[in-house]
Amino acid sequence: MLPNVFTLAAIGDTPPPYHDVPGLPPNVAPLPSGIEAGVTNELIFFFVAGAAVVIFALPWALRAASKGNWIPLLVMGGGLICSLEEAMLDMLGHLHWADDLTVVYTNFGIKVPLLIPLCYVAFLGLQSYFCYFVIKNGAKLRHFFMLLAMGAILDAVMETIGINLNVYEYYGLQPYELFGFPYWWAFINSASFVTVGAMLAFAVPRLKGWKQLLVLFIPAYGMAATYFTVGWIHILAHNSSLPDWMRWVAATIMMIEACFYMKLLHHLLGVKEDQPAAAWTLPRMFQYTMVPAKARDRLWAKMAQEGGLPPERHAAAY
Repeated sequence: MLPNVFTLAAIGDTPPPYHDVPGLPPNVAPLPSGIEAGVTNELIFFFVAGAAVVIFALPWALRAASKGNWIPLLVMGGGLICSLEEAMLDMLGHLHWADDLTVVYTNFGIKVPLLIPLCYVAFLGLQSYFCYFVIKNGAKLRHFFMLLAMGAILDAVMETIGINLNVYEYYGLQPYELFGFPYWWAFINSASFVTVGAMLAFAVPRLKGWKQLLVLFIPAYGMAATYFTVGWIHILAHNSSLPDWMRWVAATIMMIEACFYMKLLHHLLGVKEDQPAAAWTLPRMFQYTMVPAKARDRLWAKMAQEGGLPPERHAAAY
């Protein structure tokens, strides 16, 4: 019988130590975590992680629904459903929550805190909806990379705050870690946001009437698909007894693969360099999602005109 390659070190190397706990995969540390956040830090991060954005965006989504556009609300609902995947990702990625947080559900033996559902609504819902908006109006290859960068920056900022508030931690070997946040997570998380946006750009024009309810499942499908197509090589290595250097290599390959994945999504759903598309820049993407509605309309009209979109596409469509 051939040995399992994922339990072997390279010849001449010694596998790194890991938690040899019956019933748990290699490198998975059992709970409790032994860290505490406190009520104040938990409340601060509840709003930083997504609650503030969701509260701000909900009136906009309700207004859109009142005008017949149910997609924003459905995508937000889809983000809520997608939050059920959190425990699985915590297990695979080696994340421990503080022991004193308010719990919303338990799975894989992991107590997922109440702050998580609105975090998913903000990122897998609203951020993915923005990716959809950019792609459906014509996105060139550089725009896909901008969306990847935007999501990665937002994820890194949010998570770095949470980690340093002692709300949670990434334990064990975590490649490319800075201030407690492993940046391989930023690549795979952001690629998930763009994937969901691309799936929406494909599906929404084809879904009419009650079939639009299928949008509720797109965030969960998109995130799971990204983790197990782009992220598989690192996830397998991360939960193996391979030596540290090989786990670094796997993480690096995964991050590079996330970039090539943007090229694939562009090939499937983007526009060519010589075709009209809004004149996005990375600063404009951040600006568009943060300014009031009238300023957003003016910015969109300017980008549409600069990018050569026809006059009927100049009206804001967010």
